[in-house]
Amino acid sequence: MEAVLAEVAARVAGTGDPVRAVGFSSQGEAVVPVDAAGRALAGVPLGLDARGATAAAALAARLGADRVQQLTGQPCHRMFSVAKIAEGGPAWRSRDVAAYRTLADFVATRLGAPPAADWTGAARTGMLDVSRRDWSREVLAAVALDAPWLSPDRLSPLVAPGTDLGPLDAAVADRLGLSRCTLLVAGMHDQAASYVGAGGRPGEVSVYALGSSDCLAVGSTTRPGGLSGTGFATYPWRRDRWITLAGSAAGGLAVEWVAELVRAGGVEALVAEASPHPSPLLVLPYLAGSGTLDNDPDVRGSVLGLTLATTRAEVARAFLEASGFELGVLLEAFLTVGVVVGDLRAVGTGATSAVALGARADACGAPLTPAPGRSSARGAALLAAAALGDVDVDDLPPAPLGPPRCPVERTAAWYARQRRAYRALALTLRDFEHAHGPAATDGPPACPTPTPDHPAHRTDRTTP
Repeated sequence: MEAVLAEVAARVAGTGDPVRAVGFSSQGEAVVPVDAAGRALAGVPLGLDARGATAAAALAARLGADRVQQLTGQPCHRMFSVAKIAEGGPAWRSRDVAAYRTLADFVATRLGAPPAADWTGAARTGMLDVSRRDWSREVLAAVALDAPWLSPDRLSPLVAPGTDLGPLDAAVADRLGLSRCTLLVAGMHDQAASYVGAGGRPGEVSVYALGSSDCLAVGSTTRPGGLSGTGFATYPWRRDRWITLAGSAAGGLAVEWVAELVRAGGVEALVAEASPHPSPLLVLPYLAGSGTLDNDPDVRGSVLGLTLATTRAEVARAFLEASGFELGVLLEAFLTVGVVVGDLRAVGTGATSAVALGARADACGAPLTPAPGRSSARGAALLAAAALGDVDVDDLPPAPLGPPRCPVERTAAWYARQRRAYRALALTLRDFEHAHGPAATDGPPACPTPTPDHPAHRTDRTTP
């Protein structure tokens, strides 16, 4: 991290436009236990980590899943940090733990900022009372019955995204070649930062992030109602601005998985080989549990319609279409709860491929406009610029946009039927999995351990 900052400082040296502030865009659902010196005591469990199911179930039993969602804005699920901390190993329970910090908070304090968790990152821990914008005493009290080490005094003070956290530590600034006056600015959850960076606006523009996971971020001026019992997650990022999230945990990872499975020579090669025509196959990309609507970690992925004549091009196209079908289902769900989505802008690695974006636009039935570049980094930078007074958060510079990919009219009716079939298949297989799948049985006699180069263990993923 310091190497990146030092490289940026070196690149802009002598340009007359020095670094004046550092902002943050960070992964959600990830916390770090630290000692009194702010040093990490353990690795960071991510959302796909299967740990936390027991703690999440206990919390739901004590408070009720709907009550947890009413308080925190997030569904009661093992993916959130509160469940990971509650089921953490010795390093998480140790007396040496001085605090549990979100990733952005951890990095900022290492650079000299006081402890501070922004609302969006705090919400993804599953411990924030999103309406009060404070740590939920009710949730913490319920969790403390099993995990007394998770106490309020081990959580950082809360701040709004874009808050000035003060200057870089002098020694850090000198080491990185930055001015000692460089400000540290509270950032955001990466999906929220992408929303800001790509020009998201309540009721007008929503942002669809295509990376390892797929995530749709939709803005509103008030907290949306009608989300209880759904997998939708919502949080505030300003006093009068909310972002609601929905998506699929393995949208891009599923494409990478099939590329490796069929030995396509990489994701880009697989995408290039994808059929230009609608695929006769129907794929549920639930390789890490179902999407937002069901939010079921026990549901598995599937490919329907295979024959001896099936081609790799059809398989490739079907996996690209899958995230589009999932998006189409989510768009209907947002309409049902009365949240206006507006136009869709696509960001992330998946938005860089016209082929992949076109397949997804066809499948979801809506135009997708790419916002090139790193939208999450741009969002964090814009918040930092606002803290400096260089821009107004209510009137941010427009995001760069590419040409939209629109659904092909002659195949629109086919894809409308396929979207209905996709949802019907998801519901049917959900019931099947609960009755006959691994969650209902002891599983197969032998489950080999994945090798180190298996996709589940890799971190150098590049997905469309």
